[in-house]
Amino acid sequence: MNRGFVVVLFLAAVLGLGDCHGYKGPEWRQTYDKEEVKEDVSELKAYGYEEGEDWVRPHEEPLEEEIHMMDAPNGQHYNMRPHMPKSVDMACSYYECPELPELESSGCGYITRFAPSAHWIVSRVDFSAQEPLREAYVRLHRYRYKNNDAGVRIPSTRPTLTLEMLDENGDMTHAEMAMYVSSEFQDVPPASTDPLVRIEKWVDLTLYSRSYGGYLEDSLFEEQFDLLGEALANQGIETNKFMRVKAAFTYHRYGSQRLEAILVDSKGGPFIAE
Repeated sequence: MNRGFVVVLFLAAVLGLGDCHGYKGPEWRQTYDKEEVKEDVSELKAYGYEEGEDWVRPHEEPLEEEIHMMDAPNGQHYNMRPHMPKSVDMACSYYECPELPELESSGCGYITRFAPSAHWIVSRVDFSAQEPLREAYVRLHRYRYKNNDAGVRIPSTRPTLTLEMLDENGDMTHAEMAMYVSSEFQDVPPASTDPLVRIEKWVDLTLYSRSYGGYLEDSLFEEQFDLLGEALANQGIETNKFMRVKAAFTYHRYGSQRLEAILVDSKGGPFIAE
């Protein structure tokens, strides 16, 4: 085997870059030949809420985007198009997720959760970079196993959040990527040795979300924010209009997916407690 190729594989294993394929481009969808562990759950369990009246579940929408109809290299063709999302229980069975107790929703079409104050690993997304999301993702993971002042390896967690900051017109001004600090290090997380990564303690938050089985680039995923806003407005619920959050629970290289479109209660900003 070529010595240079061996070195690349070794570095990928040591640096954990194999854990970064959640933010590779669309061409990487369903490219990893790993058998999918399927779950037998209802739509209610998968999505987490009753759908709004006269609304269609995203996986039942007619499609115009041809990319979803392409054959999957790993044979999981059905996961190339929007599908019923992986349940939270299944998505969080592989990695730790923060405890986010569900609250009773006053209407249909969304999940309401309480997010208690906690520490998060955060890095600004640099949109001048060649792969902005992937590079931010790599920085978060390097903090976990390398770039922290305690020299410890911190377990990975889910979901990975992309916080998009908006102006008065709803246009994005900048974005941050964040990952929950695992419970083992949650009370006193090590400081970052990378100036582009910081540890923040967020305040208690109320979150509203819609679930989606598909990919970040999907126009149908973007539509979930509009539907969420409409469902909340129907209940007289106001959210922080200067922020929206994209939560990724799964890798897009294999298996069914789970994304959530999240809006934050209007009383939930600023995030940082200290």
